[in-house]
Amino acid sequence: MRFHGAAIPLLGMISFVCAAPTGATGGQTQLPDGMPSPSLKQLAKIEQNARGTLPNAPPPPSISHKGITNLKLIAFNELFEVAYFNELLRNITNNVPGYTFSDEHDRDFVIEAFTAILAQEELHALDANGALSHFGVDEIQPCRYQFPVTDFESAVILASTFTDLVLGTLQDVVERFAIGKDVGLARQIASVIGQEGEQQGWYRVLQGKIPSELPFLTTSDLNFAFTAIQNFVVPGSCPNIQDIPLKTFEPLTIATPPRAETQKITVVFKDPGFNDRNELWITYINQQNLPIVEPLDILSQANGSVAAKALFPYNEYEMNGFTIAAITKCVGPFANADEVAEHTIAGPGLIIVN
Repeated sequence: MRFHGAAIPLLGMISFVCAAPTGATGGQTQLPDGMPSPSLKQLAKIEQNARGTLPNAPPPPSISHKGITNLKLIAFNELFEVAYFNELLRNITNNVPGYTFSDEHDRDFVIEAFTAILAQEELHALDANGALSHFGVDEIQPCRYQFPVTDFESAVILASTFTDLVLGTLQDVVERFAIGKDVGLARQIASVIGQEGEQQGWYRVLQGKIPSELPFLTTSDLNFAFTAIQNFVVPGSCPNIQDIPLKTFEPLTIATPPRAETQKITVVFKDPGFNDRNELWITYINQQNLPIVEPLDILSQANGSVAAKALFPYNEYEMNGFTIAAITKCVGPFANADEVAEHTIAGPGLIIVN
């Protein structure tokens, strides 16, 4: 059942050619089981499919401002994932071309696994939105979504890519909870990190990779995840995205995704209108290391976009696994991913090597 395909560039790395979103007007049509507001009967079925339940301990009595932003971003992401895995499972179940299996046992196992994953993501979304409601904050509503995949292989590669981003983003969530003294929420998020890691190990095995990607997974920042998820959103379809106080960056295309060697890569981004393009750099976030800053060599400027070359210093920094690239208006040095996001004008470009 494994496949051995080269990773396709995703999430801000290409211009998407997407299938039309399914369903009628309104995001809820792409979500199963009455989501985002299932009945008690529907919730019981979700929990049965998820092999577990929503946490029954109440959230803490208070929460910080950063904690509320965390919950909003988590809900925004989980609703996207519910729509994604619902469409993937439906394609497999209905034997849509590109999603068929020659071995019936493989097909049955994949359906069983994605049925559980879908339900688990539903519970993650319900948990985040339930916490927002507990604190008197409006729940995040689903958007309408479109996905740039046409077969099982590309769907798994995309799932692996955004799961890498989620695993990095949840690190930022835990740190923000810690800064805001939201101790009562940190343990639950740590349990979700482990659950997402279990998913990622399986996605990697399906691609013929070893299950564990890195000794210390690449970190991220909430703003990068917020921007990346919007690549899958039908513009104007999100009822209350404006309630999420995070930045949306201009897109960054990694035109030549790197291999496991030091090389020059080509990137494309919107012309920021600076008089001196030498004021821009590409910054890489990889593993738990300090961000790496490299100069940009501008190749062309046309039609409001800039094409540039930059070094991807794989050998010097052992840049395996997941890397986030961003065009920054500052050379740094940057202490962490948060500082990179503060100075980003385009990104994230998502790269996976290994």
